[in-house]
Amino acid sequence: MVGSKLLLEVGFLKRKNGIGNKGFTLIEVLTTLAILGIVISVYSTLYYTGYKAYDNTQKNIDVEQNVRYAMNYIVDKINQSTNKNNISPYTDSNGNSGIKIDYQNIILHNNVKHTIYAYGNNGNEIAVNIYGFKVIPKNNNIIYIEITGHSKNSLNTYTLSTDVFLRK
Repeated sequence: MVGSKLLLEVGFLKRKNGIGNKGFTLIEVLTTLAILGIVISVYSTLYYTGYKAYDNTQKNIDVEQNVRYAMNYIVDKINQSTNKNNISPYTDSNGNSGIKIDYQNIILHNNVKHTIYAYGNNGNEIAVNIYGFKVIPKNNNIIYIEITGHSKNSLNTYTLSTDVFLRK
């Protein structure tokens, strides 16, 4: 009988005076708060880790998209060119590299912005977070183009290269 009475009173302590006030003791409240604190800290750590992974993935996707867009833009401009003799590597007076297509310069500004600009198109940005832009003529009819990008807070780099055959 004593054992069954003890099982019924798990979680609640009755006062010895027999009044039987139902409530929680200070020890029960503190234990509950400690367990709740541990559960919340584990959850917040998992949430923060998941958020950082999501944020890094988004930044890497943005860099990949910028590199692909820049490459597609440059290849389209080369294919639209009216004269293959008007396509050549270009370096400006500040040492920024690029390509010249029909008197339009497409240049990577490496100093602060790491941005590819199209001059002749009012200096519009083509892509950001670009850290490398190589244009190497292989022969009279083929140009090798390589674009490298990475986000500012990431060590992951994304490089896209292609050989473009000059048709005209």
